[in-house]
Amino acid sequence: MFKITLVNLSPDDLSPNASFGSHAVGEIEQDQFITLLELFRTFESQQLLEADPHIIVESHQGKFLIRTGQGKLFLYDARDSAKPYTELAAAEIVQLISAAPTVAQEEAASMPEASAHTPHRGIAIAMLVAGLCLNGYTLYSVFYIDDVNQKPAITLITDPIELAARQSALVGRYATGNEPGDRLIVVGADGSVHFGEIAEKGHRPESNDTYHIGHHEDKLCLTTPESGVIDVTGLNTLSYYRDIYRRMK
Repeated sequence: MFKITLVNLSPDDLSPNASFGSHAVGEIEQDQFITLLELFRTFESQQLLEADPHIIVESHQGKFLIRTGQGKLFLYDARDSAKPYTELAAAEIVQLISAAPTVAQEEAASMPEASAHTPHRGIAIAMLVAGLCLNGYTLYSVFYIDDVNQKPAITLITDPIELAARQSALVGRYATGNEPGDRLIVVGADGSVHFGEIAEKGHRPESNDTYHIGHHEDKLCLTTPESGVIDVTGLNTLSYYRDIYRRMK
């Protein structure tokens, strides 16, 4: 079973439109999900650019976001927008996010039970030590990621003259490069910020958010409700999740 939420898509025919907002479909079966994805990927590029439609799906493997473009499907990790997407067919997406036993679980299930009167203390101790090491590394990884993604204390700019000047200077398009696959941030004059990726023809939108301008630790920044903090590191450069975005000419 897959828990589905449609975003900017009609629940009746999946037509893209930003006015539809978010609609929780509920749980559907595997075959229904494949049919939904096959219909989703048939829309025209212009409709997709205007509405930014996507599908949020939850399974035992995690939470994912699916977008489409040029008849293709793109799978994202919904909990980490910095990760690159994976291009897959509908059936491949369903197979990837379906719950399945891990290799370790399968191997453990196939192992014969140890004799009740033969204590394997050496093996038990080795497994205990390995488990403690793994747990320590996992805790380190979690705290490290939290530290990278943690939102710092922001002091918003409230002076209208300074705010207008800062916003006028920051509005524009920024990218990590100019090749297909490079990431893109578009800062709008209306307080919107768009995240996407450069494609062979134009760019592929990923997500939209809003921003406020402020300071943290004497650094100018854009703070967003959902996407974290974008640091302003120079006259024409931004830093987001440790990637450098330069203003596009």
